[in-house]
Amino acid sequence: MAGGTGARFGAVLVLLCSLLVLAGVLGLSGSLGALLHPAAVAPEIVPVAGYTLENETVYTFPFGQGNETIRVRVDPAVYGGAKEADKAIYLYENFTREEWLPLYYRAFIDDADQEPFYTALLAEFRAIRDREGLDADRYLELLVVFVQSIPYETDSLAVEPKFPVETFVDGRGDCDDKSLLLAALLAREGYGTALFSFEAEEHMAVGVNSTGCLWNGMPYAYIEATNVSYVGILPNELADGTVLASAPIVVPVGNGTGAYENCTEIEAIRNARDLAYARILALAPLIDARQAEYQALYVRLAELRAELDRLSTLADHQGYNALVPGYNALLDEYKRSVDEYNRLIEESEASIGLYNRIVLHAYDRPGTYRLVAEHLPEALTPR
Repeated sequence: MAGGTGARFGAVLVLLCSLLVLAGVLGLSGSLGALLHPAAVAPEIVPVAGYTLENETVYTFPFGQGNETIRVRVDPAVYGGAKEADKAIYLYENFTREEWLPLYYRAFIDDADQEPFYTALLAEFRAIRDREGLDADRYLELLVVFVQSIPYETDSLAVEPKFPVETFVDGRGDCDDKSLLLAALLAREGYGTALFSFEAEEHMAVGVNSTGCLWNGMPYAYIEATNVSYVGILPNELADGTVLASAPIVVPVGNGTGAYENCTEIEAIRNARDLAYARILALAPLIDARQAEYQALYVRLAELRAELDRLSTLADHQGYNALVPGYNALLDEYKRSVDEYNRLIEESEASIGLYNRIVLHAYDRPGTYRLVAEHLPEALTPR
């Protein structure tokens, strides 16, 4: 898929997703076609003997108040088979895009040769869950942050998605690569999971069952896989400025029913982000106006000071004394203006600090919520 992928609140990164290739024999129908071919042939892994991987794959990523590290040794034959697989889908009957797209993406996720990889990877995450005593929501966030932390990178020479095992070993992927990996992990941990394929915007994201963070009239919370962001908060726009306005093709993955439930805190964090941003915008013209004011006062003070110095040089004590009260009054006005300017700057910096903390610490939802509750309690009231 092609298109902007980085969810953002402020600064943007211009990134591209991969294209989906359909290589099919369209129009072949009837009994002969049915006998010679299945209706559709999707990508599959055929392990390649002799492939080598020198080391286990290691990731360290931020989560909560620190970092987590996972290590998995991937079967080289499976990785090699994934790298060399034919990643086109061949259609031997007429399918609509809504019909063949789920077949295509699920083939990447559910290839049986990847199951040992999923088992080993999830064992690492379950160990963290048990050590830290994570509840179901925090465990979901652990899986999400891991995939989001994988560097985004698109390969202009590879137009098809990667198998999840490839994305993991390669240590990079674009929107569909990372979404496929995340959906595979969530589904295998029992969460109700779906892929969102935005055809118009050429973007892919993930949905998870939710009790409150519902998106677009569907029973799913939105998850942006391309960068570290909160479950249930749709990006205002993608990295290239694209706004997700179309209705995606929804591809359910697995049979899980687990749901994300911590939507009250997510809503408070979103409210705080929006309130802080609105305050930053509101303060900007006030700061500019106050700055212009004290700078103008400074110029007038300098002019009056020069006149006082001239009168002093001339020993014009009467003239000098006549100007002093006006000078002192102007100086007091200047000081008040500077104090107000500094107060506005301090308030703006506090709002900027809170906004940045919210945006840049999505890997620590509980800590961010505590900060919001302490510094912007009005955000806890539903809007």
